[in-house]
Amino acid sequence: MPSVPIGAYVPGDSFFHKIHPFVKFYWVLSFVFFCFFNKNPYINYGVALIGIAMVVLAKTFPSYLRTMVVFGPATFAMIFLQSIVPPAVFDNPQYLAELGPFSLYTDSIIYGMLFSSRILCIVTWSILMLMTLHPGELSASLQRAKVPYTVNFMITTTLQLIPIMQREFSIILSAQKSRAMEAKGFKALLPSIIPVFAGAIDRVQQLSMSLETRAFGSKNERTLMRYKEFSKRDTFLSISALTPIILSMYAKFNLNSFIPSTGFSLSPNVGVFIVAFCGIAFLTIIFGAGFAIRLFGKK
Repeated sequence: MPSVPIGAYVPGDSFFHKIHPFVKFYWVLSFVFFCFFNKNPYINYGVALIGIAMVVLAKTFPSYLRTMVVFGPATFAMIFLQSIVPPAVFDNPQYLAELGPFSLYTDSIIYGMLFSSRILCIVTWSILMLMTLHPGELSASLQRAKVPYTVNFMITTTLQLIPIMQREFSIILSAQKSRAMEAKGFKALLPSIIPVFAGAIDRVQQLSMSLETRAFGSKNERTLMRYKEFSKRDTFLSISALTPIILSMYAKFNLNSFIPSTGFSLSPNVGVFIVAFCGIAFLTIIFGAGFAIRLFGKK
């Protein structure tokens, strides 16, 4: 599959590409609601794994991996930082083990895992929606839903902003490479920033002229190039999106938000491994990026 910018639409004919844009929004909002009301990180990780399986079925996994390079470190950081901080928010924290100068507590580790699982779950399903959502279909659906065209324009333009910027960086790096200049790493990105933002300003001027020539302020009905009718299948899927919300509300009032009656437990070896692994991964990314910036910046 050809490389596409992070968060951009990936062409395909999978089931997720064919369903109505509003159905995708309903399911993402439903999972966001579920993740924040559910307090069991293992369930959130399970929902995230289901989302990853859906990403594979939609044939968008390579683009998903490139996106998780940006969001992945946050999942490690949440577990590591929450685990090494004294658990002041807990009345009687359960001591687990020692890791160097840090005292680890089961409550802190589970608390960090909960935040990490929420990030992973929400990002996974949101990326799946964006990678299978054509901007033209979204715009047409919003127009048919009587959303003001100015709001419609702002939404669709915002969703395309990051892919456009990334595409500009790719073009400039290719131009540098064709001129025997550095085209990889931070050393190549730094001189690319100015032409990218200069091109963005010029693009805004061209966009404003295009809007004026296409009667952007007109109140007449606009034609739709891409539009998907809301089928019976989409209606069923929309109603099904209430399932995670109903489950989370039921669990909140009857199952203590999926928290086990005996509480969470971890063995010392497992707890130390989780914190150490997340700490090494997080610190390697942070200090490795800082060292690369200083190294390439001096040359």
